Order: sequence, then structure tokens, then C-alpha cells
Amino acid sequence: MRKAAIGYGFFAVSLGIAIACGPSAPPKQAQEVETSDPLADSATPPVGAVPDGQRSDPLSGPAAGGKLAVGKGGDAPQVQSLSAFLDGFKWGMTHAEVQKVYTQTGGIIWKDYDEKLTKARVGPEQTALEAERESSKAAFARTYTEFKETPTGFDTTGIRGEFSYRNKESLLWINRKGKKRWFFFINDRLWKIYDEVPFADDGTYGASFPDAVNRLNAQLNAQGRYQVPNEKNGLHHNTADWKDAANHLRAVDRTNERLVGVVVEDGATLSNLAALRPNKLPDPTEIDPSIKAVTQGKPSDPNAAPSAAPAGSGKKPPPKKK
Repeated sequence: MRKAAIGYGFFAVSLGIAIACGPSAPPKQAQEVETSDPLADSATPPVGAVPDGQRSDPLSGPAAGGKLAVGKGGDAPQVQSLSAFLDGFKWGMTHAEVQKVYTQTGGIIWKDYDEKLTKARVGPEQTALEAERESSKAAFARTYTEFKETPTGFDTTGIRGEFSYRNKESLLWINRKGKKRWFFFINDRLWKIYDEVPFADDGTYGASFPDAVNRLNAQLNAQGRYQVPNEKNGLHHNTADWKDAANHLRAVDRTNERLVGVVVEDGATLSNLAALRPNKLPDPTEIDPSIKAVTQGKPSDPNAAPSAAPAGSGKKPPPKKK
């Protein structure tokens, strides 16, 4: 009995020592995968992330993964202001005034060469750059084109449908800083600016048309109206658009050329465009009237003999000459 008591006491003491020396908290489970911070930069994208070439602006919200976030039907959504897209130009400027903004001393082209000239060595290198600058100014002036009677090569480009003939329309264009900018005039008054911006992962409008639209949605805080081309709306490309009180903005899908067109135009001119374009060039695909008459069963030969009067018409044939 005594031995049993001693044995039990030894067991109790051992158990107490084991408990005292044991861990004070239960062991941790295997660590869960942490959710990455969407705002943090990381070389390895989280699972399910869109590859860089397809990633849209994170500010665009619901349109991630290359999907297009747009509204359908009705009018273009009203936004606060589109004036920033005019880039300092004003509607109604003449082509000479627009040209002067670029070519005058201290103008846009002049400033483009300032940095190059600062770094160039005095002498032949600077002289060559100055000659190049003057050549660029003259080249811009030569782009001025009037749309009169004769069709131009612009009819086969991505800007077809942006102008008409025989209605006092004209344009200027310039390639600068990786994009092409077109200025459109009616009655020598600026009414539309069209930028062709190549797709690029690090570009202003991203690497795809959905990227471009989603970034504009975020910038304007409104989902653009989406339209497909048809004869009624006069569009030649898929388009998203927005408007403010005075201007209209379009994003033009030119994916086949790896670029997006960003077009801002004067709302007043746009609403009056039909009246400003009364003249139409003949459609080169239209069937000749004489051919059309034959295909419709109508005689077109002016020398054809008159047909006899139909029976019951009450008319007598003319008397035969003796």
C-alpha cells in the first residue's frame, strides 16, 4: 500500500513537470497564403492576374481582364469637361493659326529641338540640327490638303469618313512624339482634332482598344456609349463616345492597325454637319443610269422605233404615206 502511494505521488509530480515545461500555446497551423496588396509593386503577379500586355488601367474598375466597360444605346454620356483633349487649341482657328503654333520661333517644333541643340556641339552638328528643324516646319506646312473635286489618298486610310469633298473642308497633319495628329477644318475653321495613338503596354491608352476605353472611362468618370459601324451613324469603326456641354469625344477602334483613334470635335459644328456638307461626290460604285434602265426593262436607245399602240387604247396608227 505504501509502495502504491509512493508510485502515485511520483507520477503526479512527473505529470506536473511535463505540463509546466510544455508549450504555453497550441502549435500554429501551416501559414495561409497572404493576399497581395493590389497597390504594391511586385515582380510576380498574383494568381489570376491579367498579363501585362492585356492589363487595363486599375482605376477602370469593373473592366479588368481586357473586357470593355461601355454603355449601350441612347446618347453619349455627359461628362464634366473634355477641354483637356483640345491640348490648348481653340475651335475656329484657321489652318494658318494652327500652323503658326508649331512653326513660329518658340513654337512647338522649335521647342522640340531645343534640348537637341543644347546637347549638340557648336559648329556643324548644331547647324545640321537647325536645318532639320526648318525642314520639319516646312514639311508640316506642306501637309495642308483641301478636299475639292479630286479624290485623295486619304480615302483608303483609317480617317476615311472624317471629311467630305466640295464642302470647303481641309486638314493638316503632323507626326510627333510617337503619334500622328490630324487637324480638320470646315470653311478654314478648326473643328476636329484626331490623334492616332499606337498601342503599348506603357502607353497613355494601353495595349488594346478595351484598355483605351477603360482608361478614358476612368479619366472621365463615365462609361462611354458603344456603337458599331453602320450606314445610319456614318461610322467606319467600332466606337465609344462621351460629350460635355460643348464638345464630343470618340475612341475609335483601329486594332487592325495596332492603334486607337482619340477624336475630339466641336459639338456645335457636329450638330450642324449635314447643313455644312450639302455637296456629295458621285458614288464610283453607282450603276450607270443607262445600264440601270436596261436592267429594269426600260428602253434606253433613243433611236428605237416607237411601239404600236396597244389594243383598246382608242388611238389610231398614223396613215401610211402613199
